[in-house]
Amino acid sequence: MFEKIKHYFQNYLKKRKPFAIATDILFWGLILLLIIPTTRVTVSSFFIRLTSFAPSGLSADEQYTISDNTRQWQLTDMNGKTVNFSDLLDKPVFVNVWATWCPPCRAELPGIQKLYKQYKDKVHFLLLTDEPPAKVKAFALAHQYGDMPFYRYRYVPRDFSSRSIPSTFIISKKGRVVLTKKGAARWDSGKVKKLLDKLIGQQ
Repeated sequence: MFEKIKHYFQNYLKKRKPFAIATDILFWGLILLLIIPTTRVTVSSFFIRLTSFAPSGLSADEQYTISDNTRQWQLTDMNGKTVNFSDLLDKPVFVNVWATWCPPCRAELPGIQKLYKQYKDKVHFLLLTDEPPAKVKAFALAHQYGDMPFYRYRYVPRDFSSRSIPSTFIISKKGRVVLTKKGAARWDSGKVKKLLDKLIGQQ
């Protein structure tokens, strides 16, 4: 058996060029990383991040105004403080529904963090999860997201409901949903910044 394996690799090395051998090693290495539970999420997130694009805003006909139920929606930050959604409409609002176990969610977090650092004084950011605060805090600490505005929710109102995560919504100061995105996106793009700048300037 050992001789057969040895013979196979000897023939493989003779027939394959060095570049082909290197790409084969890289390919099988990636497959192995995707199989191993401890590296699967990290590797998946990396490739999702590479293939993510900037989202587009909704057309005027597609935009909608949030309901009174959504305005009364209550959220809780990681320290237990309650926030009413209606109190946040003095600025545009960036709502992102995510989870620590979700590779696409993790893939887009670096872009959201960059956007947050640039706009945190002009836009309310809500990163929403139904996971325990201890788990979210541990995740944030491990990935250097300790400055991010994470919140817990008991339910998601119909205006923001989705069968998949991540789900993201950008809401104007008048309560109009001007962008929705299901799946990962590149949030620190010029297109998104242009939209936020426009919303910030509105009365």
